[in-house]
Amino acid sequence: MISRILGILSAVILGCLLWLPAMADDAEANTLFTEGRALEKQEKFRRAAGRYMDARLMADSPVLKGNALIAAARAYRKAGLYGDEFDCLQKLIKEHLGGIDFAQVVDREYKIGDEFFKGHRDVAVSWLPFIKKGDRTMEIYEAALKNAPCSAQAGESRLRLARMYIDEQKPDDAIRHLNETAKLYPGSESAQYASLELSSLLLQMAERGDGDNSYSRQAIEAFDNYLKTYPDSPEVPWVKKAREKVLNLMAKRIHAVGAYYHRTGQDEIAERYLADVVKNYSNTEQANKSEDLLARIDKDYEIPPNRDKRFTPYKVQYRREATPEDAAPIMVVPENSGNRWLLPVRDLKKSIVREPEKN
Repeated sequence: MISRILGILSAVILGCLLWLPAMADDAEANTLFTEGRALEKQEKFRRAAGRYMDARLMADSPVLKGNALIAAARAYRKAGLYGDEFDCLQKLIKEHLGGIDFAQVVDREYKIGDEFFKGHRDVAVSWLPFIKKGDRTMEIYEAALKNAPCSAQAGESRLRLARMYIDEQKPDDAIRHLNETAKLYPGSESAQYASLELSSLLLQMAERGDGDNSYSRQAIEAFDNYLKTYPDSPEVPWVKKAREKVLNLMAKRIHAVGAYYHRTGQDEIAERYLADVVKNYSNTEQANKSEDLLARIDKDYEIPPNRDKRFTPYKVQYRREATPEDAAPIMVVPENSGNRWLLPVRDLKKSIVREPEKN
């Protein structure tokens, strides 16, 4: 009985000992929080944010930690340190998701990304304002899109991010974001721009050469999707010409492989590649060349008649319109007036509007 009482007393004492440091840490955190608030009122925002972050570090209470992060984010925003503010917002999302207005936090992340996209850079040292930190636009947009991929700002942000990946020579990341823009926001202006930019990027990648025609196949798919989704777009003629160009590139590469096997005496393999061009790329410039080589290899192969009509390159149809008449045609230009006129002399007869006669 005595040993049981002693055990209970030991547990109570141990609990009190563990509780006291926690109380002390929260008390110290509250002191730091108060100091930060005082500094913020004095408009010393950078130092105030540091105090709030110290309070978060010392606090044991999750509520106090979250409040310290919110206050630090606010102080960093007032100090113009948007990168540090973004770091605080990310910690709030990861550690205190249930205690924040998620939509408001993510909306602020998108706005921070927009500021960096416009050229904002955090100051590295307060007393050396000309020394700036690096560009974090891509990092911030990636995080915001991961947190809220279907936000109202997401479509435009994905387009910007894709453009930045293109400029950074990272086409695969750009292709990923352009594809997601077209799929996640159908019917939007961002989706149409993304589809067109994707077609253009894949055309460039296909022209560089991709071995197994992977980029070329993706380009054909992108062209077909664009033509199906936006049949009345003014870019349709360009898309059709680009599609034809990629098909010719694919056929040319396959024909080159078949010709190589023929030169090395492996005609059986060469026939498969050449037949692929004739069958699947018949409406290309290479189809006739492949068929000629196939006929030389296989004497029993007969070239069909009228094959020259098989390849019909796409031609843009232009609408003819008459040049509108000039309401006041020029009669004499200054250089032909014998130095009599400084300005062109126009025939005003056609531009005169007679006023109706009054009864």
